[in-house]
Formats: sequence, structure tokens, C-alpha cells
Amino acid sequence: MPKYNKVLFMSYAVPTFYPTHSGPVAPVGAAPFVSLSNADLQDRAQRFVNVLYWTREKFKDHSGMIDDKTLKIFMAPEFYFRNASADEVDSRRFNLMTYWGSYPAELRYELAEAIYDAIHGQNEFKDWSIVAGTITSHLPGDGEYVLTGGLLNTTILMRGKRDKMDASAPYVLMEKHYISNIDGPDKDWHANLNPGTIFSYELNPDQSLDNLIRWDDMMSGLEVCLDHYKGVLLDALTLLWNVVDPSYPPLDLQLVTSCGMDLGASNVVVKNGALALLTDGMSSRNWPNTPLTQLGRFDRNNLASPLQFYPLPELAVLPEGSDFRVTYPDYEGEQGVYAYEAVDLLKTNCHG
Repeated sequence: MPKYNKVLFMSYAVPTFYPTHSGPVAPVGAAPFVSLSNADLQDRAQRFVNVLYWTREKFKDHSGMIDDKTLKIFMAPEFYFRNASADEVDSRRFNLMTYWGSYPAELRYELAEAIYDAIHGQNEFKDWSIVAGTITSHLPGDGEYVLTGGLLNTTILMRGKRDKMDASAPYVLMEKHYISNIDGPDKDWHANLNPGTIFSYELNPDQSLDNLIRWDDMMSGLEVCLDHYKGVLLDALTLLWNVVDPSYPPLDLQLVTSCGMDLGASNVVVKNGALALLTDGMSSRNWPNTPLTQLGRFDRNNLASPLQFYPLPELAVLPEGSDFRVTYPDYEGEQGVYAYEAVDLLKTNCHG
């Protein structure tokens, strides 16, 4: 049986489509100082940690927050960690010559360690799981452009303190598989589609199971944006059903971090009565409202609408200033956190 019987979903509503200024950002309140070797990434990581600690304080009396049978999930959108020069911010587009919003690939691990250090020993984040959006990065290149090594788009999933940690890793890095037209330059620049790199999807078939993780006695899956539309988790489960065991159960929980995606019932692969969660960062001139958040329960018995969405809660608006907010062009929505009421992890009879 899973360790938890309820889920409290907190979705970080922040636009991530255009380049944004990194800072300056300083630690606020109880948030610890975050130190990274890259100044741009440090500011964005510090803001992320500030928002985490603000969220924990803001919702300290929220349903399920102090219940050790409720899993607290905090999720940020795709592209939250994306480098940007002043020229890119002014022109509202990323530039190939400045690495298209990416950092050196080794900074993925430095970022994961920094955020994990900020939360893992803290009682405030006991029974939390955190999806830290994605970080775009580049592998070393040996040609005219540094990007000849290839671009990566990586999401970081981590756990806070537990009464008893199991043998699984405390955090994992997962690569995006499918490249969309907003990810960067021509698809040939991306590592997963570059046959000259070991990260190539074609040369690394085991990557088809990389988005599955067993934590807290349950199986979860995580997709990045277009991966959900392409059915990456569906493909992974299909592989297990065909090769390992046709009775292998569907997922207990499905998570999607994105920038321009919504949940599609045909690619939801949770158990009947289980949950799928999405946090999106899309906002451009054609998307003026606060980015999308969805919490849905799968009901395969409801043929007309198998994914039933919970009403969006009121947005808790972040404080003003660069310690909590990004400066974003032509944006009419707010930045803040949606916190749903704690809901059952599984409903065995959800129809109707």
C-alpha cells in the first residue's frame, strides 16, 4: 500500500515562455541562501527557494499540510531555469550565439544539489515532493557553435524529509524526449535527436523508462510538455505490459510540467480513480492570462469525459519584487501559487 492516502497539490503559476531577467534576488524570511557557480542560475534558484518557503508559510494551516498521510506536491512549470542576456530579454527571443537560454550541462546537478540542500532536512518540507520545473542546458561542442554538443531540457524531481526514507534516490533528473518548436533552434541542435551523442533517444532505448519512479510505495510518472502529447508514459507502460508483465498496474500518480500543454485523457496512464497533475508556464501575447494548472481524476467508466478536473482554487498572489517575481513582457496575469484542498490519492468508485 502507498505511504500516503491523500494529495495536496500546490502549483506555481509563473510565465516562462519569454526570456526574463534573473534578478537581483536575495533570500527572504526563513529561506536559506543559495550559492551556485553561475550568477544567473543562482538568482533563479534563490527565487525558487524563496517561493517554496513562502508557500509553506502561506499554507501552513491548509488542509492536509500537517497530516503525515498527505503527500504535498509542489510543481513549477517547464523552462523555469532558463538563462537570458539583457539583449534577449529586450528582444523577447533567445539567441543561438548566447546558447539559446541554456547553461553548461554540469550545472543541472549543481542546481539539484542546491535546491535539495535547501529542503531535505527541514521539517517544514516533510512529506513533500517537488518538481523544480526544467533547466535548459548544453553539452560541450567542438565546432563553431558551442551548441554542437547538443541541447538538453531536464526536469528535477525531489523529495523532502520522510519519517523513513526508502532505498530510492532522494532526487532524480529526467530528460525531455520530444522537442517542440518553442524549445530552441532547429531540432538537430538537441541532444536527444543528435546521433553523435550518447544522449540520443535512438541510441539509448532504455530512456523510454526513465520517466518512471517508485517512491513512497507507489509508482509515479513525470512528463515534460510535448512528451505528454506524444504519450511517453503510455509508451513506457506499454513496454512493461508487453515485455515484463501484462498485468503490471498503471501508475499511482502522473505529473506533467509544461509550457503550452494541457492534460489529455488518452495519454493519462494512472489507475482508475487516480490523479493526474499539470503545471504550465505558457504566457505570450496570445496567452495573456495566468498560466494553466490542472488537477484531474481519471474515471475510465465515464466514456464522455474520463478526466474530471477539480475547480481551480483561488490564487495566492506572490509579494511584489524580484525576490519573488519575474519581470515578464505583455503579461496581464498574476504570479502566485494555487493550493488545492487535499484530495484522496485514489477513489475506487469515482463514477458520478
